[in-house]
Amino acid sequence: MQRIKRSILIIFILSLVTGQEIESGLKEGKSTAAVLDFEGSGITIQESQVLTQRLGSELVQTKALIMVERNQMSEIMDEQGFQQSGCTSAECAAEIGLLLGVKKMITGSFGKLGNTYTIEARIFSVESGQTEKTVSKTYKGEVDGLLPQIQIVAWELVGLEAPADLLAAAGQEIPEEVKEISKKKEGSKWFRNTLILLVLAGGGYAAMQAGGDADLPEPPNPPTSGMFLVGGGN
Repeated sequence: MQRIKRSILIIFILSLVTGQEIESGLKEGKSTAAVLDFEGSGITIQESQVLTQRLGSELVQTKALIMVERNQMSEIMDEQGFQQSGCTSAECAAEIGLLLGVKKMITGSFGKLGNTYTIEARIFSVESGQTEKTVSKTYKGEVDGLLPQIQIVAWELVGLEAPADLLAAAGQEIPEEVKEISKKKEGSKWFRNTLILLVLAGGGYAAMQAGGDADLPEPPNPPTSGMFLVGGGN
């Protein structure tokens, strides 16, 4: 009974703390979207696909769009006989968007010349075919350093400021407003974790007071081999 009460209490507290996040996630007007594999120039098809996947993953993290999962997208396209490769025009992408039942499509390209990379990304309305936002980045260095740039592109595509850690990883200056948002998130996370620890600690104490010791696991037996006693034994 004590264990059930503790579980209910934890769920109740978490619902209060994360209620704002849940409400935000259920707001009306959030658009569905899908990402087509970006074209690659100077890089392999596999590299382009990996970079596109990273962009899609970061778009999910923004929580600004309802993203169609890549495997679901592939299944639908395969059933209808569509192939992503060769679909480079806005008309083709819009047709795939209609097939998937999404409101927005994201397309673009990755390029490499020497050790300089370029990223061109755009998001457009499937219904109107109009481009809503275009983001371009140029990066010079190793390919590993390109990943934070791609993640920042995802946030800029949906009209949001990238988190401070991504900006720092990309070597960009962090705006003051982004620093404030980061501090608030860290404070909220600390408060939530502290509440959970307090509830668990209080619940354990209540269980022991109510004679619930039997529900607690027995402590492990101390090792006996390879040990010696101070002041006794050899």
